[in-house]
Amino acid sequence: MIEANAKTAGRRFTPKKSMVIAILLVVLIVLGIYGFNAFRAASMATDQTDVTSVSQSTFEEKSGMRVQLLAVTAAGGLVDLRLQIVDAEKAKAFLDDHANFPALRVGDDIVLRTSEEAVAAAQDIQIENGKSIFVMFPNTGNILKSGDPVNIIFGNLQLEAIQSK
Repeated sequence: MIEANAKTAGRRFTPKKSMVIAILLVVLIVLGIYGFNAFRAASMATDQTDVTSVSQSTFEEKSGMRVQLLAVTAAGGLVDLRLQIVDAEKAKAFLDDHANFPALRVGDDIVLRTSEEAVAAAQDIQIENGKSIFVMFPNTGNILKSGDPVNIIFGNLQLEAIQSK
């Protein structure tokens, strides 16, 4: 009978080495997510040159909608904006233009926006008098805190500052 001894070529991974590699991968993933969010927050800055400030009553007359709520929610990770429909025809005509989908200006240079998919999906909303529209914004890096003043932007209209809840 012939005996064969098989030796493995190369190094073996020990449980200790596997744990180190796993920790390094987790750290890299977390840093990647943080970097992406920081990049996204920085890229949200816009200028205010072509925006007209209006009161909430003027906005309601033009758009057929009234701001019902603006609040930081989900442990600071989301901003909840609720708009009540007061004139369905005006609201439908106003929201048919994708540029009029709401965005939030925090301070002088940070603008929070929803995803393009949310804007596209909003076109399927049934707009009726008395109903509400719920819009959720990612609060990247917890930029907006409860109590901060926020301007809601609809296309080239900017509402007077509202204090977030």
